[in-house]
Amino acid sequence: MAEMKIDQATARPIRPGPHEAKPPPARVRRPPAARVAIVQGAYLVAAGLWPILDLGSFMKVTGPKFEGWLPKGVGACMANIGAALGAAGLRGKVARELRILGVSTALSFAAMDFWYAGRRRRISRVYLLNGITQLAFVGAWAFAEWRESRDGRRLPEAAFA
Repeated sequence: MAEMKIDQATARPIRPGPHEAKPPPARVRRPPAARVAIVQGAYLVAAGLWPILDLGSFMKVTGPKFEGWLPKGVGACMANIGAALGAAGLRGKVARELRILGVSTALSFAAMDFWYAGRRRRISRVYLLNGITQLAFVGAWAFAEWRESRDGRRLPEAAFA
């Protein structure tokens, strides 16, 4: 048998062992509630920052406001709620309290929009679009809750089927 120096290249390539040849882990999808929280959070942050960053364009679309501090204050609250929902959604775990916050916020804004823009006509009719969007979020939260409860009752799949 011939001796080989350490610096010499071998003729056979080195094959990876069983640990190096493992496929990458499967991509885990976010739970439905986390996806709803991300979308609603982004919407609330964007809608909340709009009057803070550009009150003039906000008033052109939504109508004149007598006091500029009020839309800015409501916008700041919206952005804060949106940031909390978005952070929970990105984390992948949306606590029960934040789910309640998401649904109750959407219901509150929808009720105000439909009452004051639709029934009373005290604010611009543009707010009806926001009310419809907020009701869509309520429906999305309900669907996410149904989906997660359905998946929780499902029997686990066999490991070696």
